[in-house]
Amino acid sequence: MKTVLANCTVIDCTGNPPMKEVTVIIEGNRILELKPGPYRERDQESDARVLDLEGGYLLPGLWNVHVHLGDIFPDPKHSASSEAMIDRAIRAGRNAMDALRVGVTGIRVVGEPDYIDVAWKHAFDDKVLVGPRLFVCGKAISITGGHGCSGGLNAEVDGPYEVRKAVREQLKRGADQIKLMVSGGHAEVIAGSGTYQETQLLMDELEAAVEVAHQKGKRVCAHAGNPGMKMAIQAGVDCIEHGYHLDDEAVEMMVENDVFYVPTMVCNLDEEWLRETGLIDTVPGDANPGLVGRLLVAKSEKVTPEYAQDHRAGFEKALKAGVKIACGGDSNPIGEFALLEIEHLVRAGMGDMEALIAATRTCADLCGVVDQLGTVEVGKLADLIVLLEDPLQDISNLRELKLVFKDGLIVNTGQPEGLTDLWELLFF
Repeated sequence: MKTVLANCTVIDCTGNPPMKEVTVIIEGNRILELKPGPYRERDQESDARVLDLEGGYLLPGLWNVHVHLGDIFPDPKHSASSEAMIDRAIRAGRNAMDALRVGVTGIRVVGEPDYIDVAWKHAFDDKVLVGPRLFVCGKAISITGGHGCSGGLNAEVDGPYEVRKAVREQLKRGADQIKLMVSGGHAEVIAGSGTYQETQLLMDELEAAVEVAHQKGKRVCAHAGNPGMKMAIQAGVDCIEHGYHLDDEAVEMMVENDVFYVPTMVCNLDEEWLRETGLIDTVPGDANPGLVGRLLVAKSEKVTPEYAQDHRAGFEKALKAGVKIACGGDSNPIGEFALLEIEHLVRAGMGDMEALIAATRTCADLCGVVDQLGTVEVGKLADLIVLLEDPLQDISNLRELKLVFKDGLIVNTGQPEGLTDLWELLFF
């Protein structure tokens, strides 16, 4: 089947300026043609479905490349501690499908217990259910008792031999990338020291993980802050997650080694900055409930305004140096925090077009599929969104969604009648 998208402005996310009055032709699941000029009815082929987008803005689908499908942030009802793994698995799938309905067509999952992410990847790939494309890591790899070890999220190992076995196990289970817990989390940061309390995985363990993954053509991402991120880069990892206390030396190393950076800006929030940038209104009841919940997490993890500013300063250094920055929210619901992360990237100094590329093309590049996805170009898979308003005028216009396409097919973006809001069920 052919689908004709007429009367649209294309923002292709290659860095080119928008193209006005374009007709886009999709054949099957791929973009067949981009034709300048208005659509002419006499050009219509008899088997084509024609959609007049009425001047709407056509972009590649959005991505979120730092996701834990089943996590609950915060968890006021202690749901995660009392639920069975099958309950988490059901919620994880619903989370992913909800994200597709708001325009997130690509997700990289960076750690999930019991290979829930792999199961949902197969379900979506086989079209058992309609969901986004998943790029999965299986279990994250950490030392025994390391960061994130609760709840079966990690494969806990010690020494290079155990690391090699753990990496091979993730690959056997279907992992697309390998996730390493190189450093600790917020609670393990020494107040005011500018460094982590500890670097968890050691150099020989890091090198063992990278060697095995790269042997199989798979990339390695590392949850890391200074000084661990420098060790991770030296060991050959492909992407730094979070990058806490990112300094000039680390930025230089990332540029020299062509390392991606997923800053997860929404992990480090302070209320004063959010109010200054307009992401939280002065009236508490009008604030985004997901954002308020993430603020509670930040406070529980002892994220001070100074710490949040330090994170933004590191991001600004990476941006100025030309580090390849990709969009990852590290909070749920996936779709809402993908949008919030993009908004944060702009408010922290990215241009609107840069942020769109960070949420599309760079993410596809990080996941090794930029030849197939991430831009609106002839020959690429037709994972697309249509917006009512121009996101280059206001990045929050990404929320003005008209249509979502996955594999050239229209996604039902409406919530079925009677469907429970998952996050109200868990949070309120």
